[in-house]
Amino acid sequence: MSTVNNTDKFEGMDYETALTKLTELISRLERSDGTFLELMEVYKEAFEYYTYCTAYLNTAADKIKDLNIRMAELLRTIEEG
Repeated sequence: MSTVNNTDKFEGMDYETALTKLTELISRLERSDGTFLELMEVYKEAFEYYTYCTAYLNTAADKIKDLNIRMAELLRTIEEG
């Protein structure tokens, strides 16, 4: 079992790299490539990558929402001015 802290594991990792790794892990699970215990570890790691990717996308969505709000406020100010 890995003792790597998830924070360390994903620090500086971009979304595309994490998604590629997640896809590779899912492929391994689909092939049933390994023993039950090995596949459980692969599943655990895949879930960590899934969680990271989901959080990454949620953060991006929040940033886009904030930008949309700021843009709407700016446009409203311009229209009123």
